[in-house]
Amino acid sequence: MGKTPKIISKTLKFWKGKIQNNQRVLKGKDFPNEYVRKLLHKEQLIFPILRGLYLLKNSKGEDAETLFYQSYWVIIRRIMAPHDLWSIEKESALALYLGEETIPRQIKIRTARKINYIITLSFGLKVQIRPDPDFKEKTRQDWKITDKLVYIDIPEKIIFSIHKRKALSFLSFIKGMKFDKRILEILYADAPKPIIAKELIKIAKTAGRNDLVLALQKIIKENTIYR
Repeated sequence: MGKTPKIISKTLKFWKGKIQNNQRVLKGKDFPNEYVRKLLHKEQLIFPILRGLYLLKNSKGEDAETLFYQSYWVIIRRIMAPHDLWSIEKESALALYLGEETIPRQIKIRTARKINYIITLSFGLKVQIRPDPDFKEKTRQDWKITDKLVYIDIPEKIIFSIHKRKALSFLSFIKGMKFDKRILEILYADAPKPIIAKELIKIAKTAGRNDLVLALQKIIKENTIYR
């Protein structure tokens, strides 16, 4: 390896420990020092996802793309780790509720922090992060994908925030999802949008959700002030 036996030994010990504990997604600060990281990179045992974030391989010949997709949700958690409040939202959250397992080409995430940017990952994937100044923790919930835990918007948040309400996927979501009427009313009262609510009523009728139709009609009537 062209390094002193001490550095080689330290590097191999670190690498083996992370692999055994299935800690494959690492930030720069997770390495003992820069020499260890550079040595692993030279030996093709790490794969850079983006600046400061790496995937640890369990062998020199392990396919980086396969490992990347297998580790995708851990990568998302590591990227969002500095954010106290964050949640997968809109169409990205809808897809998870509908059981779609395909890794998204672009995932939408909101955060309480005042930031707005897109992160480009390996293999052309993107993470779109936007600020939500009124972020409330009760509008998100834990969501487990295999053994990976992320945060996702609650169903009541999604129906008011999603843009593609005419899609068949959204109709399926309305048809099969249980909604807390009290939470729907709280969210609507915070930001009344009667045009969106009336569109949701039409969709609920199409989906055969008369209970949701009545709930939304009541919410509009009691929480909308027309000027």
